[in-house]
Amino acid sequence: MRPVDARRQDPRSRRHPGPVPTDDDVRALLRVEVARFRQRETRRAFDAAVYVGRLGGPRDAFVVRAQDLPAVDAALRTDVVAALLEDAPDDWATAWLARPGLPDLHDDDLRWFAAARTGFGMHDRSLAGFYAVTRYGWLDVRTGERRTWRRLRLRESPAKGPGA
Repeated sequence: MRPVDARRQDPRSRRHPGPVPTDDDVRALLRVEVARFRQRETRRAFDAAVYVGRLGGPRDAFVVRAQDLPAVDAALRTDVVAALLEDAPDDWATAWLARPGLPDLHDDDLRWFAAARTGFGMHDRSLAGFYAVTRYGWLDVRTGERRTWRRLRLRESPAKGPGA
């Protein structure tokens, strides 16, 4: 584990993280995240989780248990995001909060967004996006853009269908 200052001096940490996805790509990936979340989490009440990684790809997560919420303050949220980024690949530039409820702006969305900005800054990385993902849709916390579905179905690509 290298100190943050050593990472800033490492020329490899300044590399461009790769191709920047378009807004349409991000929306499609968020749709997939919502569908996966619906398949994975069927309970009405569940613990929120913060993710750092690539939408639709590799990621690391921290589950925020309801019983621990009184102890979760701004410093701990920032430490959680910074720890998730510690050994993460350079192309991990997105964070999101998977939580119960509707994709409307909540106080926790803003709290975790602030922690993500600070955590990414501590590692000298730019935060490409921060989203709240629920079973009903997603919210871009930075812009307020959101999308909801009553019934969300993902189509199988022809190459992955039966007989492929």
